Amino acid sequence: MPKKSTKSKSKRMSLKQKYKVIRKVKDHHRKKKKELKELKKKGIKPKEPKDPGLPGQWPFKEELIKDFAWQRANILAAEKRKKEERKARRMGLTAGEEAGGGEGEQAMAAFAARAQAKEGDFETRKRARITAEFQSDTDNSRKAYYKEFRRVVGLSDVIIQVLDARDPIACRCVDVERYVRSTSPNKRIILLLNKMGELTEAGGRLVALWAAGSFSIPCLQ
Repeated sequence: MPKKSTKSKSKRMSLKQKYKVIRKVKDHHRKKKKELKELKKKGIKPKEPKDPGLPGQWPFKEELIKDFAWQRANILAAEKRKKEERKARRMGLTAGEEAGGGEGEQAMAAFAARAQAKEGDFETRKRARITAEFQSDTDNSRKAYYKEFRRVVGLSDVIIQVLDARDPIACRCVDVERYVRSTSPNKRIILLLNKMGELTEAGGRLVALWAAGSFSIPCLQ
């Protein structure tokens, strides 16, 4: 039996060792979470990890430190300038109110008038824009509807109008029939009465007489 070589060992991690490491990591995270929870209950703020900063061997370390310091100084100066501007504005408003009530009231009235005028102009422009968009949309939808209507009439052999039996004359569209007769005289137009079951017996007789042509109804010449 050949001897097992002791010179070269496989670097592959066994599953036993792998799962052991995973279990240890989970236990560590669970322990840290438990410690943080206990500190929160006691009202103790946990220590945040300290920023190690730039390593000593970092290239151009001095230049980076100077850049960071310059940026921080600019930020602090901008904050200080804004704070002073706010303070001066607040002091100016206070002084204006104390100096003279008449001038302050006139200035406020003028400011309110300008704001109201701007608001009126904005509302007018908004209303005009909405009206223009609505008109353009209406025109486009109407054109698209007529285009589709002409296409359907051109492809159809029979035109069926579904009329409400309770008021068939009001439901009948004579313009559609006139258009069909003018473009395609050979096409048939069928009037289909719907909801006949909702009529009384007398109403059904009247509708039947109307359908038979006993009444004078709008018709095509």
